[in-house]
Amino acid sequence: MTAAMKTAWLRGFQVCACALALAACVVAIGAQDNPGKPGDTAAKPAAAKETERPADNDPNAKPIEDGYDRPTTYPRIRMGSAATGGAAPDVRGPAGDQRKLKTRAYLLDTSISMAASITVGNSEEMTRLERMVSEIKRSLDTLAKRRDLRFNVVTFGTVSDLCAGGDPWVSNADTVKKAKEWLTKLEAKGTGDLYALLKAVFEQEPESASMMVGSMPGKPEGVSETDLKKFESVAEFLLAKVKDWRGAGKSTTLDITGIGLGEKERAYYKRLAEAAGGTYLDA
Repeated sequence: MTAAMKTAWLRGFQVCACALALAACVVAIGAQDNPGKPGDTAAKPAAAKETERPADNDPNAKPIEDGYDRPTTYPRIRMGSAATGGAAPDVRGPAGDQRKLKTRAYLLDTSISMAASITVGNSEEMTRLERMVSEIKRSLDTLAKRRDLRFNVVTFGTVSDLCAGGDPWVSNADTVKKAKEWLTKLEAKGTGDLYALLKAVFEQEPESASMMVGSMPGKPEGVSETDLKKFESVAEFLLAKVKDWRGAGKSTTLDITGIGLGEKERAYYKRLAEAAGGTYLDA
């Protein structure tokens, strides 16, 4: 082979090699831009990062809107040990001993009826909401020195969740302070649908629940007219449901405090508290 022929052959080989390398680069870039169909070996784009939730038991956590602005299903609201899949976790006591945490749920009426004024004592006038907040703050004060209890505060009428979807807070001076600050922001509006809230409580089974209420139960969302017609009233429907839940082995006890209730309302809530294994008091 002559030198000229060798030179021509070598140049042709170099041109082919460059063309192959360029084609490989184009294919690689295209694979990055186009993930390909199911079954392709090309890399798929990373999944979008989910919105992070507040850390459980964080008093400073910023609430995330989960859509529970109506008292219907109460998604993600945690009020008992069943919410975390079992018994409440152990904690260390001051002496290093293991303590089993119990749970308590506070249920507060923030329906429009709580905007009505009542007279407390002989002369002091305030709204039912103001009276309720002052009473619940006193109750929370008893938790400030405890370390053996988790608690959450949930409202009905309009739905608010102290723990913002996280686990109930461990009781101590800091969490009680945060809870009392949160209470001052509550407003009276909406209707008093108790059914979905009480259903969630008995499903999650905190050891105890304490409800403060200033109105009769409102019409429950998600319950058919056919089911309601089996009972004399919505109140009797709710009473029957509580009896059913307790009869099925749900052990949560429910204490009820009436805020500015009339005689017939008090009589009803005494029956409801008794059916739930609790007691009734007037505030």
